[in-house]
Amino acid sequence: MRLSLPAQALIWCFLFLILDSVQAVFLGGVLQSVDSFLLAGLVFGLPALTLFFWLLFTNPGQISLTLRHPSALLGLNISTAGAWITYLLAVQRIEPAVAFAVFSGLIPLTTVFATRLGFAEATVSRNAIERLGLGVIALAVAWLAGITIFGYSGFVRGGPAVAFTGIALAVLSGALISFMLLYSKRLHGVGVAPSTQFVARFPLFLVLALLGALAGVDAKSAVAPGDLVRAVLIGFVVLAFAIYAVQRAVSLTSSLTVASIAATAPLLIFILQRIEGRVMYSDMTMAGLVIYFSGALVAALGTSKALSDETGRS
Repeated sequence: MRLSLPAQALIWCFLFLILDSVQAVFLGGVLQSVDSFLLAGLVFGLPALTLFFWLLFTNPGQISLTLRHPSALLGLNISTAGAWITYLLAVQRIEPAVAFAVFSGLIPLTTVFATRLGFAEATVSRNAIERLGLGVIALAVAWLAGITIFGYSGFVRGGPAVAFTGIALAVLSGALISFMLLYSKRLHGVGVAPSTQFVARFPLFLVLALLGALAGVDAKSAVAPGDLVRAVLIGFVVLAFAIYAVQRAVSLTSSLTVASIAATAPLLIFILQRIEGRVMYSDMTMAGLVIYFSGALVAALGTSKALSDETGRS
């Protein structure tokens, strides 16, 4: 029996959620000695180039179709590269748990707000449960921003100005990811396939990664070739394939569904970190995370109801 489109979308969303959470918790220790720009270039560049040449010989029409929509292509590239850079800068300034929660919360909030900016691909809240969850997420983001700026989070690498900058970067990063989903949805609407979009989103990102690696922005001591190969192979599974999973989900359901499920990632990461047992939070950070988790779960319930309604109508 063939699964309904909402059910398929849910599977791809949760696959992304699991992979993203695993990499956030466990990959850092494996890759802490590797230049992040070099790693990013290899992890995303190799599969993107492979797919590009595959499409060039098997389905060149997909490439020409993508190029006929330059504004969406440019938006996809800027949002992808900008989100990566701003998030990396944010976690260097404020507590990673705060940065990731703020980043994740802004994805569904921006998706809803984008309807006011005229994005046809954006979606308003579809039921009262989803609206309640998003409201609690907004409250949690405000709480986490406040405690960070006023010095009550786990740590900040500097004073209030650094804290404010870190929060602003995390907000911008989450907003950019939301726009990445919207531009991806736009390209899907004109027939650009998920595999083609995987290729299309990375040109600007790869140029910046190459420049960063050549400039030694994140240069570390020399890494043994075997360790680099292992890091890249892990990255293929938990980074590159996670991006592809998002792409498949976007092609099957609304941007808000993907954003709402992605917003639960901090909860899964928190559980994995507690299992790992080496991460501690301040009381104020923990309170903010509890508020956030509550909102994310309620929003996910609302999203589940919306998907159920979609399945019933189909």
